[in-house]
Amino acid sequence: MKQIIPIIIITFTVALGCANAQERLFFTEKPYERVTTDIQGIVYLTDYSSLDSYTPDGRLLRNYSEQTAGNITFVDAGIASKILVFYRESGSIILLNNELAPIGSPLNLFDRSLTTVSLAAMGSSNKIVLYDDANQNLILTDLSLNLQSQSRITFPGEFHASDMQVVPEHRIALLDTAQGICLFDFFGTFEREIPIPGITHMQLTKERIFYLRDGQLWRYELPSSTTPLNLQPIALDLPEILDFHIGKDVLYYIDTQHIVWKIPLDM
Repeated sequence: MKQIIPIIIITFTVALGCANAQERLFFTEKPYERVTTDIQGIVYLTDYSSLDSYTPDGRLLRNYSEQTAGNITFVDAGIASKILVFYRESGSIILLNNELAPIGSPLNLFDRSLTTVSLAAMGSSNKIVLYDDANQNLILTDLSLNLQSQSRITFPGEFHASDMQVVPEHRIALLDTAQGICLFDFFGTFEREIPIPGITHMQLTKERIFYLRDGQLWRYELPSSTTPLNLQPIALDLPEILDFHIGKDVLYYIDTQHIVWKIPLDM
């Protein structure tokens, strides 16, 4: 039976003024957990066991599932031709093309003695970025998991990253909800810490970090090394959410009822 799509009027406050936006139900077919998009605006949604791709207007394109690998931990579509799917439980990484077909054989971290890797993403078309939570190491490998470089997180206190975002060939960000965000360059060299505790979700772009804290979505401008850090909020009251992603001036988020919402943004 076709669902009724609710319409809710909300207000965004941005640096250049205010704009009203409609919020509407986007996808409802599965109990989705995570959302991301690629450079073309294709939307990727995961529900632990499978990955679905959709057009921006909600038309299902393709589905991928690999039951033997376990639950999907993370999907990185930053490089549309090499979508990374990470299964932490089995230590598996599977690369997919933009039709969600596997590229080569699955990669197994355990075979490389990388048994405590908690996060994985694409660093470039030929590089994978890993975070080893037990040893607090940021690791860069090639596409065969051969070690290229490794650096230990050195700022005071333990750092237990719950999320890692990578802009290929540009920057890496790690999020610890208790401490904040740590930024690294493309080679894994530490750049700076953003000491904002309580962040639950983040998204990294070349110019900004978007992050959710206390139900508010914020936009953090990334300056040069000589420019003071500056916070610019997007005043948005959101319910508790499972994940969010901003792509092509559209905010997608999944609420705790596993419903995906789409909100146009005037950025």
